[in-house]
Amino acid sequence: MRRLVLWLALVAACGCTPEEIAGDGGGIADAGSPDGGIDAAMPDAGTDAGDPLERCDEEGEVCCTGGSCGGGLLCDDGVCTSAGCGAIGAPCCELNQCDPGASCEAGECVEVPCGGEFAACCAEAPACTDGLECLGETCQPCGGSFEACCPGEVCDEGLDCLENLFGGKDCVAPAMCGELGSPCCEEGAPCGAGLGCVSTEPGFAPICLPGPSCGDDGRTCCETDPRCGPGLSCTTSATDVDRCRPCGEHELACCAEGAACGPGLACATGGVCRLPSETP
Repeated sequence: MRRLVLWLALVAACGCTPEEIAGDGGGIADAGSPDGGIDAAMPDAGTDAGDPLERCDEEGEVCCTGGSCGGGLLCDDGVCTSAGCGAIGAPCCELNQCDPGASCEAGECVEVPCGGEFAACCAEAPACTDGLECLGETCQPCGGSFEACCPGEVCDEGLDCLENLFGGKDCVAPAMCGELGSPCCEEGAPCGAGLGCVSTEPGFAPICLPGPSCGDDGRTCCETDPRCGPGLSCTTSATDVDRCRPCGEHELACCAEGAACGPGLACATGGVCRLPSETP
């Protein structure tokens, strides 16, 4: 009776006819038989097929059996991650990259012997291999473009040793004057076509920026009148060329042309625009 109830339940669940379910002689197929019973040949989800490192090779995937990952990833707490790659003894990062002082050998970062590139300087001479200099405590290439300056601030021909943003010094090509973003030339035309010499901040050398060559804020005063645009006045400096600066507003210089100061202001002692109550 129990067998019949199970058979009827199976018919209702799958929508099959009794003939489709029945085996030879109308009996129910044996679930344990190799002929396609109910539990036949389901793959084992826990079984790894082929090379396990062909899977588990993406960030965040579960590690393969044995706690391993492909794609240069590190198995950390059961999950494949790129965190930790590159260090000595850890897997190499993408493109076989390792931290300074280590190199990628067979997929693992190993310590570079002293004297190698970005490795520790050797205690005995030579401190570094050919082409490297001991800078600080590591062996580094130097003298080339965007490389550290060699001892004595020496660079390859045509390069200058200049301080970088991190406090060190690198070898870089000298800036050409007159070009966009470069210092203004001291001789001849200060800037190239379409550029004007602009003083951006006090204490910094003027640079070439797009726009008119004269008359605008921070640019040189024009040789013909008006020397500066509206609201600007040609300001003379003993250390710099004459430049157009804002004028006529409160606490700014009085304008040399037109109204000296804006509405409600007066040109006070020292050539500065102030409120009438502030003037002596």
